[in-house]
Order: sequence, then C-alpha cells, then structure tokens
Amino acid sequence: MDMPLSATRPQAAARPDGAPAGGTGATGAGGGQGGDTDHGTDGDRVDGTAQEPSDPTVGSAEWDLLTDGVRWDAETFLLLRCDPGHGPLSLDRLPDRVPEADRPLLRRMMTETLVHGRTAAGTLRIRRPDGLLDSVDCAGEPVLGPDGTVTVLRMLLRPAARAGATENR
Repeated sequence: MDMPLSATRPQAAARPDGAPAGGTGATGAGGGQGGDTDHGTDGDRVDGTAQEPSDPTVGSAEWDLLTDGVRWDAETFLLLRCDPGHGPLSLDRLPDRVPEADRPLLRRMMTETLVHGRTAAGTLRIRRPDGLLDSVDCAGEPVLGPDGTVTVLRMLLRPAARAGATENR
C-alpha cells in the first residue's frame, strides 16, 4: 500500500526504520521530496491528527497512551462506522469493528507500531451496521517519548482504492 502517513512528522515520531525523527520534520508535502524541514501549517499539525486533513475522504485518529485520551475527526467516525455520540473507540475496542479474519493483521500492525515503534500500514475490512464490509486503508505511526517508548499512536484512514471495496460476508 502506498498511503503516505503525512505531509509532516512530529519531532518525536519514529521514522519507518524505528529511529526517532531528528530535526523538525521529515518529508515535505510533496511526499519524499526534501530533507528535514517542516512544511506544516502550524506547530500543532502532526500527521493530520491535530487538525482535520485537507482531503475529506481521509480520517485521522490519535490515541495518547499516557493519558488514555482518544481523538478522532468526523471522517474516522464515518470510516469506522461508529456513532460520534458514543465517542471514539479505545485501542482495546478497535478490533470490535474488524471481522475475526482481519484481526491477526490488526494485531500485527499494532505490535509493529506500539511494541517496535515502527510505522505500519494495511487494508482492513470494517463491519457496517447492515453486515456488509467496507475496506479501509490504515497507516499508523508511533510518537516516541524522551525515553524512546511509544507515547502516542497516530493513524490515518481512507477508503480502500480498489474495486469491490464493499464485500458481503
């Protein structure tokens, strides 16, 4: 999957190789063009999670492991078929939206991100209230604390860009 995580990367985010990012950011908005300069619009924008992404079909979510805080934008509620009135799901409840057959992939992605501090991406199916399944591309990135442990998980989601993204299972 070629879904970029973001146009900017926070100082404390892990790079895909697991090393902490240095400087003020990684790739620019052009997707891999240009060194370690920050092309964000403000100091709070990180991977589209502090403010809504400019693409309305991309959702962003953030789980703060230190405070148990969870923040989703409106698109994430839509993509994961969750009622905004009930609030965002904790990481423990996220598998509830995924069919049993896709849970091993979700567990691998979570292990890569939360345990190994590396970026992870994959396509998961999300169960709709009518029982049908929608495919969603997910990309997660850890934010590392000063001691090198993961403190925040940031995730971008978008509808899968392949034919037959809705399945009947």
